[in-house]
Amino acid sequence: MSDQGILRGVTTLGKILKRVGSVAAVFALTWAVLGIATPATAATTCRTLFTSYNTVKAGSKGVQTTAVQCLLHRSKRPVRADGSFSAADASQLKAFQKSVGLKRTGVVNKGTWIALIGYGSRPTLSTGERGASVVRLQRSLRAAGYKTLTGTGYFGPLTATAVKAVQRGNGFKATGVVGPKFWKLLQSGRLKPGKAARPAPAPAASSSSGSNKGAKALAFAKRQIGDRYMYGGTGPSSWDCSGLTQASYKAAGVKLPHSATGQMKYGRKVSKSQLKPGDLVFFYTPVHHVALYAGSGKVLHASRPGKPVGYIKMAYMPFSGARHIG
Repeated sequence: MSDQGILRGVTTLGKILKRVGSVAAVFALTWAVLGIATPATAATTCRTLFTSYNTVKAGSKGVQTTAVQCLLHRSKRPVRADGSFSAADASQLKAFQKSVGLKRTGVVNKGTWIALIGYGSRPTLSTGERGASVVRLQRSLRAAGYKTLTGTGYFGPLTATAVKAVQRGNGFKATGVVGPKFWKLLQSGRLKPGKAARPAPAPAASSSSGSNKGAKALAFAKRQIGDRYMYGGTGPSSWDCSGLTQASYKAAGVKLPHSATGQMKYGRKVSKSQLKPGDLVFFYTPVHHVALYAGSGKVLHASRPGKPVGYIKMAYMPFSGARHIG
């Protein structure tokens, strides 16, 4: 090539660099044109939502293997996410494990899943926060066994409950706020089992503060506290919402249908301020949940899979109406 040709090429390249702004930006533009995610984008696109987190080791193949490789790549290790875990990948995993203080096994177990998913920055997070860091927190906690967290990206009551349980189990003050120390614990993969909060004392209720039938219904429901939820469940040890209220009022001598909307047709309509223990309380629009008023602004109900029969504040669900059965 002639000197003149080289000069023209350099001039053209200089114009491109000037227009784009920097060499880094040129690479980003190239990746975009080729349809390849930039490293920053790739860091947030590793698949980490699974029903269970399996062991991954040299020779493993499949979706979870790809996820581990992607997470290792996110941690700045030269691993390609091809779905086949090689001896070289296991070697990189050992280096990662050593860097966070885990035993260098080259095998992905529960602790390593937690650490890999949690890897990254350590922002302070609390109720009401949204974003990619919340997803990372939720998925890391899910790998630790908190299966109610799916990675919605919203720091709500379920996330706060899980955070507090981990804090209690690991010697932290149960504030529900995630700070650098909490992230450090997650990123080490060495969580101790969480501890649930001590159950609040049951709200007092007597036949003098509610109807005799309502009191009997509530008394029956209290004996079911701790039973599991099951869709369509009508007892004796598993319930859905209307199955529990139906059986509770059956114990009080009242026959009710097995549906929240059907039960809303029985008894007398009452307002929140008129509620008595044992009254039926309905939630959501259209109505698809029913509970028994237990006093002190709480209801006793069968709520959802994985959540046993227990108390909850009414304020946590949208009130739709209530009926008093005398």
